Amino acid sequence: MKRVQVLLRLIATILIACWSGCSKPGNSIAIAGDSTRTFREIVEHSPGRLGLSKTELAGKIVFTKYCQVCHGAEGDGKGFNAFNLQNSFGTQPANFTDSTTLAALSEETIITAISKGGKAVGKSQYMPPWGGTLRTEEVENVAAYIKTLAKMLEKTESSK
Repeated sequence: MKRVQVLLRLIATILIACWSGCSKPGNSIAIAGDSTRTFREIVEHSPGRLGLSKTELAGKIVFTKYCQVCHGAEGDGKGFNAFNLQNSFGTQPANFTDSTTLAALSEETIITAISKGGKAVGKSQYMPPWGGTLRTEEVENVAAYIKTLAKMLEKTESSK
């Protein structure tokens, strides 16, 4: 009986020690050599490992959530759904890493395609309109990010 009481007290002491070390300072994380800041603060105040602006980084986040499935993680038109679009409808998502393709698209055209769908700019009808899903700022951020994709590929290839 005494052993059980000792064991329970030991467990209680360990749990109290663990819980006292757990605090909730607004989802903060610590990075070596950095004060404790929230994840949002780190993202917003860091230039990004890819050298993206705050707008472009916000666009990358939205692109990853909504566009990557067709256009691919790198924006090369080789997303998970690209195979289905090619085989079922004979259309391939745009390759934004191709500087020739990207140069032919103004930012306004990209914004219209995202907001109103591919058909609105003479492209594939299978590019859905995202204007009802995304806020205007999000559409503009994605367009800004898309304009960086060919440049990022060039930087990656030149550093090899």
